[in-house]
Amino acid sequence: MNSYFDLNRWFLYISKHWNENKKKYLISLAAIGGLLVLWFSFLMIVNRRHPMQEDMQVVAYYVGLYLTGCLYASMIFQELSDSSKGISYLLLPASLLEKLLTAILFGVVLYFVCYTVVFYAVDFIMVKASNGIVSNIYEKEHLGRFTPQEVANVFVTTRVNGDNFYIIILLIYFTVQSIFLLGSVYFSKYSYIKTLVWGLIVFLVLVFFQHKIIASFMPHGGFFNSTVYRVFDHEKGELNINIPAWIGIVGLYLIKYSLPPLLWIASYFRLKEKEV
Repeated sequence: MNSYFDLNRWFLYISKHWNENKKKYLISLAAIGGLLVLWFSFLMIVNRRHPMQEDMQVVAYYVGLYLTGCLYASMIFQELSDSSKGISYLLLPASLLEKLLTAILFGVVLYFVCYTVVFYAVDFIMVKASNGIVSNIYEKEHLGRFTPQEVANVFVTTRVNGDNFYIIILLIYFTVQSIFLLGSVYFSKYSYIKTLVWGLIVFLVLVFFQHKIIASFMPHGGFFNSTVYRVFDHEKGELNINIPAWIGIVGLYLIKYSLPPLLWIASYFRLKEKEV
């Protein structure tokens, strides 16, 4: 049997994890559904004519996803916050890779799928209810013809520089959630708050480094797109410096898709340190 990964052992560990946590997961999803109902009901109270606009549905989806997804990720390794539970967790007959993959499966993949299903189940019902209520208001107050609101597609929108903007937001979410997953391994207590604080500090340091240090070595200007740096010269006007296309393509690909896996790898090695 492979000490790093064994498929049968992993399935057994997944089954164990589900049996021990299914009640908590189901209650959490029900709570999320309840919060969405409350939020949409609030919108229907404060905006009697267009409470379920598509933009508001999209905002509700992504704000809820970021808040709950990051909170959940920060609690994935909560056993490590208690010394006795942490020892029991690390001594379980499953490899660290299998434990991490299980955390990613439940905390990242299945959470995203289940949250989306719950959101659309609530959203569909609330849109239909809203259309019925607002239609009656239009008839009673003689406001003219009412155009029913549609269920929003939270994954498709206007493209920005050839990219679907909602997909960009989604990719950023997976990166941010992976940071909180890493934080749940690094910080034994108050991991959500500590990860949030340190994440903001690192972000501000990176922004400062880019705008104050890197910018001091660059000519006055900025990136027009991923392969063109536009320089502003008072005498010659605007000058374009072309960067090889493959650099821009590779760089964008790495930024979009490589950060979550890199953070998962960092989580694995941090778990390995705790095991030692």
